[in-house]
Amino acid sequence: MLLFYLAAPAGILFICRKNKVFGKIGPVLTLYLLGVLVANIGIFPTEEAEYKKLFDFMESFSGALIPLALPMILFGCNFKKFSLGKSIGAFITGALSVVIFVLAGYLVFKDKLGEEGAIMGASLTGQYLGGAANLAAIKQMLGLSPDNFVILSTCNLIVSFFYLMFLMGGGVKLARWIVGKRGGKEQNVNVEEYTEENPYKDFGKKKSLLQLGKVLVAAAVVMGISVYIGTAAGGGEGISMTALILSITTLSLLLTAWKEVRTWDKSYDAGMYLIYVFCLVMATMADLSKIDWNQSLYILLFQVVIIFGSLFLTILLAKLFRIDADSAVITSDTLINSPLCVPMIAATMKNKDVIMIGIANGLAGYAVGNYIGFMMFKLLGLL
Repeated sequence: MLLFYLAAPAGILFICRKNKVFGKIGPVLTLYLLGVLVANIGIFPTEEAEYKKLFDFMESFSGALIPLALPMILFGCNFKKFSLGKSIGAFITGALSVVIFVLAGYLVFKDKLGEEGAIMGASLTGQYLGGAANLAAIKQMLGLSPDNFVILSTCNLIVSFFYLMFLMGGGVKLARWIVGKRGGKEQNVNVEEYTEENPYKDFGKKKSLLQLGKVLVAAAVVMGISVYIGTAAGGGEGISMTALILSITTLSLLLTAWKEVRTWDKSYDAGMYLIYVFCLVMATMADLSKIDWNQSLYILLFQVVIIFGSLFLTILLAKLFRIDADSAVITSDTLINSPLCVPMIAATMKNKDVIMIGIANGLAGYAVGNYIGFMMFKLLGLL
């Protein structure tokens, strides 16, 4: 199982690059499908004691991945690029819109989301401010069940796809019509300039291996210090996952101020590979026979409310605070999806000027996602 978990994402990434169908589906959803298939075709032991051993292994392995992956991802984010000019106004309106519609969606669907509704709301806050790494981190922090994690992630991919289609199919024009300001002159954007077809192709080179060694050491140090803090915060009752994840986030962000850390261009992709492994492990822990499909529909609708509600509120707030439409939409896109989707929407806009705004705001989302997600959990618990 360990070899399968570590090697399968590489195989899936290769297939997604070579096959157009899987390329459109994407590696994350493909890994979920593979993991759920493996978990439900009858190859796992049926005896309760044996299955518990396997499940405990999966839980322990997945639990170790996020504390290691999270610093690697944050090391790879150059927060010096975050502009206090156009970016910050768009970021505040985008982040505030996400928070408002998580609250609104939770109030509407609270009784349909089950016992983990508040944890789901917090997890989606992290997801829609940062990304998959924040979702995984908050899952570990608050103890979201594997079944609900897979449902949240899968529904997110479905709704996010329709969100992107909406933006490219007329959403950008609608935003410009509502706001009344385009945001920059028309310029064609070559998406390939900003995307790497295979970011892992030179990982085997000596220079890359030396850098990855430094990344791993730094990540291990951050994880070690954070485990100590988490254990102390646990007060003799085990590790406090909240203290652990927030400590990792804080220490990693502090290390990005170090010039050498900002030169580690392989760190982000290495961390994302561990997130791919984590997604696969979570999917193999999902038992379809135990999933409440009726509840899943409400989870899907919850995410529709958050994603499309926050988009339209971001646009309305942009008009109110005189932020141009393109900056507002690119910020919503980078928060809901990730900085990787920014060039695609910028190409739809024919506006190069918003690319750095989108990427900067996406990186800022990675930084604050865990903190705001935790605060959202506390707030939802009071409702």
